Parts: sequence; C-alpha cells; structure tokens
Amino acid sequence: MSIKTILLHLTNDEKLDSRMAVALSLAVENDAHVIGLYTITPVTPPTSFMGYIPPEFVERTRGIETENAKKAAARLKAKADADNVAVSTLEEEGYAPDILTKHAMTSDLVIIGQVDPDDDSMAQYQSLADELVVGCSCPVLAVPYAGNFQSFGSHILIGWNNTREAAKALHGAVPFLEKATKVTLLNVNPTTDQSEGNEAAKRFLERHGATVDIKVGHWPDVGVGNALLDALVDYNADMLVMGAYGHSRLREMILGGATQEILGHMTAPVLFAH
Repeated sequence: MSIKTILLHLTNDEKLDSRMAVALSLAVENDAHVIGLYTITPVTPPTSFMGYIPPEFVERTRGIETENAKKAAARLKAKADADNVAVSTLEEEGYAPDILTKHAMTSDLVIIGQVDPDDDSMAQYQSLADELVVGCSCPVLAVPYAGNFQSFGSHILIGWNNTREAAKALHGAVPFLEKATKVTLLNVNPTTDQSEGNEAAKRFLERHGATVDIKVGHWPDVGVGNALLDALVDYNADMLVMGAYGHSRLREMILGGATQEILGHMTAPVLFAH
C-alpha cells in the first residue's frame, strides 16, 4: 500500500500554507504527485432573497474567485518547485463536496482543512468536511487550522470498535502506520468484549511492521469524539485515525456524534474513512 496521488483542496485562506506543507511533505516521503484543486462556489442568492441579482455582480464575484484560484495554484507550484515535487492544478465551479468526491475516485488521499469559524473566507466550506468524510471513496486527512503539522504521525492513535468504518480507516492509514514509531489501538467506552477483534487488528498491524499497544478506556458521561480528543493528549499522540459515521447519504445528513466532535475540535491531523 502506498500514497502516489494526493488531492489537496486549495482555498484562499491564510492557513493554506500549512496544508500545502503537509501535502508536499507527504509527497516527498512517498514520491507522490499532488493535485491542487480549487472549487469555485456558484453565485446563488439565499432562499429567502427575492430581489434581483445583476449579472455584473455574478460575473465580478466569479472573476474574484477565478483570480483567487490562480493565486492559490501559484502558491502551491512555487512551494512544490522548491521541494522538487510534481504537481498539477485544477479549478472547477460547482458544489465543493461533489467536485472533490469526483476527483477523489482516482486519488489515494484527500487533504482538507478544518474550518476556522473566525475566518469569513472559509464560511462557504463550513459543511465540506462533514459531507466529504462520509462520501469520499478514499481516506480524507483533515488538518487543524491551528498549529504546524508538517511533521506528524510518530505516535498514531486509532479509534477502534471492530466496525466496517473503523476497518476502512485502519486499511487507509497503513502507509502512515507502517512509518509510525508507535500505534495505540483504543476502544472507547466498549459495551461488549472487544478483545478478539483487538488482537486480530494488532496482528494485522504488526505484519505491516507497526509497534502496537491496545488500550481500553472508559470516559463516563463523555462522548466518543471528546474521549478520543482527550486520549490524544493523555497518550501524547500526534495523529488520529477513525471511521466516519453518517446515518444518511443525503445532503442534510446527520453525522455520528463522534465525527462531529472531532471535526469541530481537532488538535492533530485526523485520517477519516467511511
């Protein structure tokens, strides 16, 4: 298993440089190609708006976004040239989750950023991660907006509960797990005996060269997502791997509570798979 094609979501926010550093570092490490994709949201009035929107406004807004796309692509190419990484860039107008999901079908990994609630330029992507992590055909690496994560993955925490979603995340994380110094497999608030599945997962990872510890944790009155965030600190881990749980594939789906908690309060890069 290897990472050869990385799809990076380009935006015009100040934190893009941090996500580019993550993508390029992984590309160097895996001899991978990076595709920078800028999604342009169509200009549409809110459902409550009944007034007339001049075509000039629509064109001006589209022009601004097209210019932002070119600037983001130039930023990526300049940094990629410095790191001797092969890159290509795309810009596409439409609904961002749909566009990214389409291009993810021929990618090994998608990299997106956690939305900074105080950054107005990122407001249009508020629900992007929610939808992408449960609709994407390949793993999604979400990078927190706060912090520097060019180097991570030395100690990886896996949220493990013997489900299909957790197994998908486990398999998708193998390229990271093979290079980790330590891997912690964690059951959070289990209600049944998970030991058989835990040992099978441990043997699977050890065959990939990982050093694995199994932990079973009980956090009374704490949700699974917040328990995993606490465990990242308690175990001094610098990356989280977990399955993403969605109860509906509709646009207005309700995400599993753990997934929402992590997306809202992540403190380290998180690899999701569904």
